[in-house]
Amino acid sequence: MITQKEEEQISKVPQWKIKEVNELVDLFKKYKNVAVLTFAGINDRQVQETRKILHGKAIIKMSKKNLQIRAIEKFQKESKKEGLEELKKNIPHQASLLFTNVDIFKIKRLFEENKWMIPAKPNAITPVDIIVPAGDTGLPTGQVISELNMTLRLPTRIQNDTIWIREDKMTHKAGDFVTVKEAAVLKKLGITPLESVIKIHYAWCDGEVLPPEVIYMDLDQFQKDVESAFLEAKKLAIELNIIDIETVDALVQKGFRESLALLFEMPIFDSHVLEEYIKRAVINGNTINAIIFGEGIPVIPLQEQEEKERKEDKKEKGEKEEEDDEPAGIASLF
Repeated sequence: MITQKEEEQISKVPQWKIKEVNELVDLFKKYKNVAVLTFAGINDRQVQETRKILHGKAIIKMSKKNLQIRAIEKFQKESKKEGLEELKKNIPHQASLLFTNVDIFKIKRLFEENKWMIPAKPNAITPVDIIVPAGDTGLPTGQVISELNMTLRLPTRIQNDTIWIREDKMTHKAGDFVTVKEAAVLKKLGITPLESVIKIHYAWCDGEVLPPEVIYMDLDQFQKDVESAFLEAKKLAIELNIIDIETVDALVQKGFRESLALLFEMPIFDSHVLEEYIKRAVINGNTINAIIFGEGIPVIPLQEQEEKERKEDKKEKGEKEEEDDEPAGIASLF
């Protein structure tokens, strides 16, 4: 129940604020993922282009911070969902809320694929090298040539009534200060060295909070780390003879190899693994031959060996067919 005092306080709040808070609450109810966006250095044109890119995928709502917090508190009270308190604490000034049912990482990828290149900022340190490429500037001759020469020390020449840059010139290294005049001349040349990307400051996904260090993690490296951890865990499980769906095939193969090794050490013969006896004999023969003569003996595949022996046996006996072909003995191979 709303008390009389609360009603009086509500009545003093402008209707447009109440309407905006309710609209935000409705968006919280409609969409399961919410991202806090920062638009520092982003102009209105870029915001409009971003809305077009996100059309049908997400809605961006720009509101004052206090209204955003009021909306979160109201939705939290109604929904009882977790993580909203953490989201509320991580809303900076001049932030917008993005509402979507699309995976937040896909939204981040969309932003990165649609970045803008913007001019260098005046009275600021450049985070990247600034290079003016050689070629036609398109600027007519006149006072501007002195600006290029004096302000940026560019090597210029006149050709076809326009100013040309003779060779590539680095005007600023990363970490250098860019003056107002230098920034103006670079902008006049159309140099746009800085990347402008909309950043996700924080995200809330149906109760789970995603800080920026998770949102902007290196996914390729993360996948490699997971694969490496999986292989190490599987290797350890095989060594410990732990049977599960991932290790059963490897453990069966391991058991077979160990059984063969034991069988080869015992003074018995098992016809079921005849091929393995032959392989072992060939390996041993090659090893001895290499030790004595320095080279191996040719390895004849088992089927070819059996076929060869069968033909020779037929030839000797003058038979056309044999109903039962016995495999050749292996004693001579040892």
